[in-house]
Amino acid sequence: MNKIGIIDLGSNTTRLIVMAYEPGRCFRLVDEVSEVVRLAEGVDSNGYLQPEPIRRAVEALRMFESFCHGTGVQTIIAVGTSAIREAANQDEFWAALRRATRLNLRIISAEAEARYGYLGATNALGLRHGFIFDTGGGSTQVGAVLDRRLTEIFSVQAGVLRFTERYVRSDPVSKRDLRALRAGARDAFAPLDWLRTAPGLTLAGIGGTVRTLARIDQKQRAYPLDRVHGHMLTREHLAQIVEELARRPRREREQIPGLKADRADVTLAGAVIVEELMDRGGFRELLVSGQGVREGIFYEHFLQGSDPPLLDNPRAFSVLNLAYLSGYEQEHCHKVAELSLSLFDQLAPLHAYGPWERELLGYAATLHDIGVSVGYYDHHKHSEYLVHNAALLGFTHREIALLGFLVRNHRKGLADVTPYLSILQPDDELRIMRLSALLRIAEYLERSKSQVVRHVRVELGADVHVYVEASGNADVEIWDANRRAGLFKKAFDRDITILPTP
Repeated sequence: MNKIGIIDLGSNTTRLIVMAYEPGRCFRLVDEVSEVVRLAEGVDSNGYLQPEPIRRAVEALRMFESFCHGTGVQTIIAVGTSAIREAANQDEFWAALRRATRLNLRIISAEAEARYGYLGATNALGLRHGFIFDTGGGSTQVGAVLDRRLTEIFSVQAGVLRFTERYVRSDPVSKRDLRALRAGARDAFAPLDWLRTAPGLTLAGIGGTVRTLARIDQKQRAYPLDRVHGHMLTREHLAQIVEELARRPRREREQIPGLKADRADVTLAGAVIVEELMDRGGFRELLVSGQGVREGIFYEHFLQGSDPPLLDNPRAFSVLNLAYLSGYEQEHCHKVAELSLSLFDQLAPLHAYGPWERELLGYAATLHDIGVSVGYYDHHKHSEYLVHNAALLGFTHREIALLGFLVRNHRKGLADVTPYLSILQPDDELRIMRLSALLRIAEYLERSKSQVVRHVRVELGADVHVYVEASGNADVEIWDANRRAGLFKKAFDRDITILPTP
């Protein structure tokens, strides 16, 4: 596979991601490194970067370049954002950079930064309509998305480091400083007149501040998934986090679960900026993206020739991406999906589910055996783990939990849903049981992985009869499927018998 390294030099943090990929087919994150360099620290009224932050930033870039060369990365793309593009003494930075590295650093405009953030978040979240914002160390970019297209861009010098240095002069923050911080955020976003909530519109956030707030929220709620991407942060919970950050001195803030020590001094300012954005548009919840500018740059590279470089169907692509990377048996999984969906369609009068459940069942069939890449024994458990931790795009956390349960249940047993009740709906336990039952029967009708079972025909009555049409001897498949039909009886409260076609 090809390897590309993407470096983002921000005002607060410098980050590197390394992606391994086959162009247009599949990709995976293979490494990630970040360093807090505080490049915008101490910038004076004339916009001059200070010598020590320049030294820290250049040293981080030198290390990242060396890391890429030492790990077989063929292509490096490096960009600089707010702090560099606004610096009055860029020449000093460039001189220091050229002495230390051969890195070709590209300074991107606020519009380009917003566009890359849009590409990353839109692909990652499957966003069709709504708004995306990215709060960094020096600035915040906001974009409007209509039918997956970026239609508006707003950029303002409202970043976590900039606002912390400008407004926070006390520890813990005084009421006066907090009022000044809030007023600064209101003034910064006052011209933003097109950000407003409406049915079908989502507010999505990217960047280190938003991810940090999501981690804090999850720790406070004993959240069942260790997955920030796709987390829904409510305005109510954000207010509670702001209150806790405001009343604690920095040393105590460093002890807050989910808050890294190197962000303990700037996260309050970031949280207030996010609060103001939510209030400005009237949003009661915020969808967190784990992908942003760096991933947007990657998608532009990965999807060369597409304009804009967006995945046609992020959900379907990421399921197949995970399947490819896990070495799945394509013909076997395709047949299990075909049989599962045929059972689903013919049993519609019993379950009354719709396209959404059908889609999840098909994805689960594709992924049910990926745990074999870890080990055959207990591979259904490994499959669940991989689903929970893979870069599945465009899925809610509820859907991730449901997919995890379906692949976990495809062989035997029935996993306990209790730890996940906080992100499931009341009828999901029955939904999981019924869809798992269909997947399990399909799996055992494909027991020999030879596609000997061609079709199934369902007859509904007091009991359910499934007639199997085969291209050869399917005695083992029919026998094993009947042995594994207990979950169906429990889920549908009907006896089921699987028979050869007369």
